[in-house]
Amino acid sequence: MRATQLAAAAVATGALVLGMAGPALADSPTQSGPKAGQFCKKADIGKKVKLADGTLLKCALKAGQKVPHWVDISGQTPPTKPSPPVTPKPVFRFGFDKVQLSSRVVAPGRHTTFTVTCPSAVTITSNGYTRSPLPVRKAGKATWTATGTFKSSLPDPTVATVVCKGFGSVKYSTHPSKNPSKGGNSMQPTTPKIPNGRIDTGDGSMYRPAAGSGAPLMAIGWGALAAAGLGAVALRRRTARERSTVA
Repeated sequence: MRATQLAAAAVATGALVLGMAGPALADSPTQSGPKAGQFCKKADIGKKVKLADGTLLKCALKAGQKVPHWVDISGQTPPTKPSPPVTPKPVFRFGFDKVQLSSRVVAPGRHTTFTVTCPSAVTITSNGYTRSPLPVRKAGKATWTATGTFKSSLPDPTVATVVCKGFGSVKYSTHPSKNPSKGGNSMQPTTPKIPNGRIDTGDGSMYRPAAGSGAPLMAIGWGALAAAGLGAVALRRRTARERSTVA
């Protein structure tokens, strides 16, 4: 009888212990993990936990909160740093400032070295050097050089053209203004110029009047010539009469 009572008491005690342990195991983070909205430790701020169902939680302290909480961050993408502003690259413009000449003197047998800044390729042609085009070699990043020797007999004008492929060209001449009184033995930059002054028509006249205005000008010219001729005839007749009266 006593043994039966002891066994029943042991069974009851075991059932009580299991009943108390059941809820504790169910709520243990080690079994099911934390839940969104639950408190977390300050030492765990920033820590992430992935649950068995794929939920991703993060211990975070939001603005206005004193205690950190587990926050569901499933599907959220981490913030990315803003891209730095793109600075546009400067546009390359080819001109005389991109060409350096070791000498501008034009004389038989003299040498000239061209140093050209160009991002593509360079070609140099001339009617005064012994070789045309000049042999161009790359001297550095976007830098090209070429040396030419002048002929024993030089044309007038002597010209040289530097081409930067895809960016334009510049031209040097001993007569940049097409005026023989300027230049002659020096290579100078040449640029297109607008002609000024009277227009030489090539037919002996320096000016051709517009339609409707030429007739009066021509009439005035012929009138002046006719008046001069008549005056000469009248003078000869008067002289003849005076001579006949004296005789």
